[in-house]
Formats: sequence, C-alpha cells, structure tokens
Amino acid sequence: MNTWKVSRMQMFALLIAVTANLVACISPALIGGDAPPMDALSMVDAFHQTINSDDVDALLVLFSDDAVVIDNGSVIEGMELIRDWALHSQRMAGLRLTILKSELDGEKVIWLDEAYQEHETGHGSYLLKWEAIIRDGKIQSLAAMPRYWPDLK
Repeated sequence: MNTWKVSRMQMFALLIAVTANLVACISPALIGGDAPPMDALSMVDAFHQTINSDDVDALLVLFSDDAVVIDNGSVIEGMELIRDWALHSQRMAGLRLTILKSELDGEKVIWLDEAYQEHETGHGSYLLKWEAIIRDGKIQSLAAMPRYWPDLK
C-alpha cells in the first residue's frame, strides 16, 4: 500500500494556487466593483422591474451619468432631474408597465408597453411607446412617447 506524503511546502503551494483561482473567479460586483454591463433587452427588463416596484434608486443605476430623458417634449438631463422625474412627474407617479413588444436595432431599443397609473381609478390602460439608446450597459437616452395608439389594421 502506497502512502502519499505531502510536505509543508507542497501544501503551502497548493493553498496559494487554490486561493489565486478563487480570487480570479469572484465577480467584481461581489467585491464592490462595477457589475458587468447588461445587454439592451436585459436593460429593458430591469427598467420594467424598477418602475413596477417603485424603486427609484435601482432605476437611476440603469442610467449613465450624462443621461437624457425626453418626456412629452420636456428634456430632463442629469441624475437629480431624472430622479425628480421618476418620483414626481405626472407620467411616472404610480406607473405600472407590461411589455408587449420590443425591437433591437444596434444600440437603440424601441418597445411598447401596456401602461396604467396605479393611483387612477376609472381609467383604463393605454399604450406607451419608449425608445432608448443603450451604451456600455447604461441608458444614455430615453424617450417616452405620449399615449400611443397604433394603427389597428
């Protein structure tokens, strides 16, 4: 019967190798770094989740630092104004979204939602069209089209 003997030096070398491999495998997001960028359609899904859960802080993480929002002709630039828009604008307060269709064209994503305001009673849902430019996993620009009624041909 063979016995396998390991010296302290071999054990130390093995411990260093295992530790180095573990460190290399840990995601930067778990150790406080930036998370890897999301693809454009995942970004749209995350947008819906944050809107529907009223999580403005999580919503703002989706935007680049120099993002621009265009809502019904109003241009909203910068994180503080985008935060105000998400918290207090007539369009966003209590907004609930269900994605119906999305199209991806390079950095541009266009999608159509069934939307309703949670706080409104007696009002039905409506269609809302969005267009976003996604760069490096962040929303660079977002345009919310006024209540959108497609051709019913």
